[in-house]
Formats: sequence, structure tokens, C-alpha cells
Amino acid sequence: MKRHNSLIIFLLVATSLVSCKKHEDFQTNPNLPSTATPALLLTDICYNLFYFDNTGPDFAARFLTYYERGNSDLDYSWSQGSFDGYNTLRQVKQMDSLAHQSNQQQYFGLTKLFRAILFSQLSEQFGDIPYSQALQAVSGNFRPEYDSQESIYAALLQELDDANSLLDNNLGKINGDIIYGGDANQWKKFTNAFKLRLLIHLSKKEADGSLNIKAQFENIVSNSSAYPLFTGNADNAQLVFNASATNNYYPDFGYLSLATAVSIEEGFADSLKKFKDPRLFEFAEPISGLAPNDFDNYAGVNAGLTISDQQTVSANASRIKIRYHDDRINEPWIFMGYAEQEFLIAEAISRNWISGNAKEHYENGVKASMEFYGISEADAEDYLQQPAVAFNTANALRLIWIQKYIAMFMNSGWEPFMEQRRTGTPTLNVGPGTYNNMTVPKRWQYPQSEYDYNPGNVKDAVAEQYGGDDNINNEMWLIK
Repeated sequence: MKRHNSLIIFLLVATSLVSCKKHEDFQTNPNLPSTATPALLLTDICYNLFYFDNTGPDFAARFLTYYERGNSDLDYSWSQGSFDGYNTLRQVKQMDSLAHQSNQQQYFGLTKLFRAILFSQLSEQFGDIPYSQALQAVSGNFRPEYDSQESIYAALLQELDDANSLLDNNLGKINGDIIYGGDANQWKKFTNAFKLRLLIHLSKKEADGSLNIKAQFENIVSNSSAYPLFTGNADNAQLVFNASATNNYYPDFGYLSLATAVSIEEGFADSLKKFKDPRLFEFAEPISGLAPNDFDNYAGVNAGLTISDQQTVSANASRIKIRYHDDRINEPWIFMGYAEQEFLIAEAISRNWISGNAKEHYENGVKASMEFYGISEADAEDYLQQPAVAFNTANALRLIWIQKYIAMFMNSGWEPFMEQRRTGTPTLNVGPGTYNNMTVPKRWQYPQSEYDYNPGNVKDAVAEQYGGDDNINNEMWLIK
């Protein structure tokens, strides 16, 4: 597998005494910062959140299949996950502390947004996690209690409201911002779009009166002056790559296994062929020796097959498009974009959470995805006229879910997998090649470090949620 790059930002300069010179002889290196600042920390936080290798999630969500060798990251023989998100949360806390010390109020809203992103990601991997007592090691709390997922979600929705109120261009440019160039209003749009994502994640809890999911959704979409949203792909929360340094290359550039042992997954390929979806030609190469841009010349590999059987059939299947491993810049990596936002709104309307034109938002989402891949507006319109794609209220939710899934190819991290877990759409191929008794897992086990250093609280959390069985197939509160 490929080596993952990481960005290192030097925050402190260590000086060493090399002789008994007088004070004037000791010089500060003018080329390195001597103290941490909110701007320096923000750059690293953005990088940690946005620089992401999508291949692992794409294997899990069955956009792709990998048949070089068995690997638990690529099939469903999962075990323990990671609490690495808390490392970034510690950076966020430090950024917030420094911003308060220097009264740089433009960073306060980002603290709330990043907390909502990171805590929600952690909770959606495991279930209950430390939240209210998290990040208190400096104060001596090395064994934080676990909060319920329900209480965490309620708190994170409030943090996102706080972020929307705090983000304001009048407070000054946000230095260190490699996503939106310091524009607080762009972060404000992202904040509100992300809240819509979390509210849709709560769809199975729409009757929960304490969460008021429908009212919170309505409050955002009905008041654009207070809660601005994305208006097009130019607003996408994304990382744009460049060729100036290796750690700014597209994450899969030079990924040898992606070039030699990865194909489009059969279920995904068949859906794109069924819909005559021109994005297939942007996602995949034709079968070796055949001409491009002909749907008959593309095929996938069933991820449920054994590794050896996948290798056998791969000779007559489509590899991933060469640009994903051969182009240093390729395309931006979208954390969350306009297309997803529009599908979220279309789903809320179709669920009768809010009023509006679900067809319009559905088509906005499809067109935005097509635009991202350079497909003409005319071709997108033709695509939307097909009976299998055209919006209809009787099949609205499934149409929305399928189109959102397609739009997230090699983007959005684990979001397509999490959404498939919530909706059951599309049906993912399983078999002897996916292990886990041919079952798609629902979560990760808690990290071993928790059992080593916080055993009482993690065991209590497992007992409370899963009857004492820390199993990857158990359902957390969010999806029950």
C-alpha cells in the first residue's frame, strides 16, 4: 500500500546552548516562528481534516474493490478503530485558547465548527464517546466518562448554531485558512450545510421531541440571511491540490496498488451503466483494449468474490481512471459540497420535514456533480430525463440516496458509507471476499488504548449500548 504523506508545521523553536557566549550572541532564527499562533494551528487543523485518502472509505462503500491481498481495511474484517480525532481536537482547543488570549474573535466560530465535525465523526464510528469530560488531561482527568450519543448530538447541533453566530467577516480575516482564504462567510455557509448533514443523520429520530430535528432544519433553510448556505460548487468545502510540494499532491498520486490492483466495483459499475451515467467515463478506464466512452466497454469486479476470483475476473474489468493515481493535482477533495447540500434538502422535503420543491433540489444536486466532472449542462439535462433517473415522488428517497452516493465517488471520506448504513441504499455486494460472515459492519470496536487506560468507563459504555459485546455488527443509537 502507498505511503501516506503528512504535513508537519513547526510551532515552537527549540534553542540549544552551544557555548558560554554572552546573551547578545544568541540569535533567534527569523525564518521559523518562535510561538504558536491561531493561524499556524488553523493551517494544520485544516490539513488534518481535509487531506484525506478516500480509497479506504471507497473500498468500504463499494465504489472500488482491491484484489492484491486480503486486508481488514479493505474488506469487512474490521476490529478496533482509532481515537486519533482527539489529537486534532486538542489542536482545536489550543487554537481557541490562543485566540482568546489575543482576542482574535474570528477564530471562535471555527472552534465550534471543528468540534462538531470531529466529535460527530468519532461518535459515528463507535457510538457513545467522551465528550463533556474530554480533553481535560491537563486538569488531571485521564479517565473521562462517556456521554450518550443522543446527548452528544444535541450538544453538537447547539455548537453549530453558536458557530453560525460567531463567524463574521467584520471580525477580521482568518489567517492560516487554506480552505476559504480567510473568508468567514464561506465558513458560515459550510457550518449551516454541515448542520443539515447531521440533522439528516438523525432521520431515524425525527419523532424525538427533545431534538426538534424538523424545526431545526426548517430554521436554516427558511432564513438565508441568518443561515446562509452554499449556492454552487464555488462554495464547496474542499482542498485544492498543487504541485509545489509533495505534501500538497493529490493523496493517491503515485499509489501503485491503485494503478495495478483496483477496479470499479461491479454493483457501482452496473448502476452507472443502467443509468447511462456519463460520470462512469470520468471514474473508470474501459476494459483493457476496448474503446472509451462506450458503456458496453466498462465492467466492474464483485467485491464479494474471493481475492483469487477477483484477480481472475479483473482482466475483463475497468480499472479506476488513471488520473486518480497519475495526476499530482487531479481534482479538489470535497469534504462537503453543494451537491450534497441539495440532496439533503431534497430528502427533507420528501420526508415532509419542510415545504419546497424536492425535484428542483434533486436536480440541482445532480447538475452540480456533473459540473464538477466537466460534463456539459445539456448532457446533464438529458441524463435527468431518463425514466430511471427522473425525479418522482413515489420513489423520491431512493433516487436521492443513489444520486448522492454516486456524487461522492472518491470524495467526502466516510460519508457515503455512513449514509449507506443509514439508508441501506445501495445494496452492497458481500460474499467470501468480504468476510464478517458476509455482513456489512455497523461500527468499529473501541480502541485498545481505552481498555488499557480508561477501562471502567469504556466497559460501562459497551454494557449500556451493546449488552457488554463490543461487536462491529451492533447498531448504535443513531441508526436504530
